[in-house]
Amino acid sequence: MKFIKKMNLSCLSVAAGAFIMVQIYFLLCVSCPSCQENVKEQSLKHKVRTIQYWGGDWKKKPLSERLAPAPADLIQKLRLDNQLDGFKEIPVPAAPSPEFFAAIKQVENSLSEKTALLAKNRIIGIFTVANLGGSGYAETVLDESGRERYALIVLDKDVLLKRKANDWATWKERSLFKPASEKQVELDVMIESEDTDNVQNSIEYILLHETGHALGKASCVHPSWTAKEIIPDGFARLSWNKKNHEIRSNFDEVFPARKFIKPYAFDHSTLTEDQIIDVYRMLNTTTNFPSIHAATDLWEDFAESFVTYIHVVREKKPYKISIKEKGMPDIVYTSCWNHDRCKDKRAFMDQWFADPMMNAPLSCR
Repeated sequence: MKFIKKMNLSCLSVAAGAFIMVQIYFLLCVSCPSCQENVKEQSLKHKVRTIQYWGGDWKKKPLSERLAPAPADLIQKLRLDNQLDGFKEIPVPAAPSPEFFAAIKQVENSLSEKTALLAKNRIIGIFTVANLGGSGYAETVLDESGRERYALIVLDKDVLLKRKANDWATWKERSLFKPASEKQVELDVMIESEDTDNVQNSIEYILLHETGHALGKASCVHPSWTAKEIIPDGFARLSWNKKNHEIRSNFDEVFPARKFIKPYAFDHSTLTEDQIIDVYRMLNTTTNFPSIHAATDLWEDFAESFVTYIHVVREKKPYKISIKEKGMPDIVYTSCWNHDRCKDKRAFMDQWFADPMMNAPLSCR
């Protein structure tokens, strides 16, 4: 028994030392452009981004049986991407719990017949981790010809099991703003009614978001996030343009705060809590973004449009942002899907859900 205990302490010491070394490397590499380029190349060319790595057995299983802890190679890829994105978290594998299996079945039921078929043919697997640095992650996988034909999804088990749906949505929304002393502003999000506000539905929501990333790329409704030159097309043209080699939203002049939106920034956010009222007012009166997270970039725009469209239009669930400031009337914003500001996106999504591959180029088929 003494030997076993000694070995356990030794393993803990090695793990702690490895963690410290990774943190030191992270801090050094963040400030080194050539190092970052090297990490980016490693990420893009990582073997988990090839169909040869995954084989073809996954195609024989229904989506609900493609759930598993992230393998070691995928963990390595996630750590590279966290380094690129400025997240200090170091992901580790985690076994999925029953709520995740149930949520996947809910997702399958929420899709239209043809989007469900697309998901079955293109999503290789759904993998669980801890310490991801966010709620979820999606990445493309290349076919034998080097085309981004497939995708994989990663979910953070610990983050999603900690909070019911409304608490999780509120936590994520508040992560955009750091505390400020000038105003006492409360921000709350409601995506489930009281009787359906549970952990399983928070998992379903983020899984739908990541599925939107996977199927958006699979149907080429927007350019790849790995492309050397990005030109807004398809769905992306409804809100995005390119000017002077820079991707901009069509609303940047009237919604300048958009450039500072960064999920999970918390105390490191550029936006402060005393800006909440102005930011949401501009979002809901001058743009066609269905959520504040959709305004982050053109890829988040489709993923957020995908999940909120399913949530509100197909599942008839609530989506409500409530803002309270001491001494002022409450402000409530609801989903845009039944309002004029999102009518062009509503028309696009109605058609896309009927047949997501109808207008897809041959390279996506």
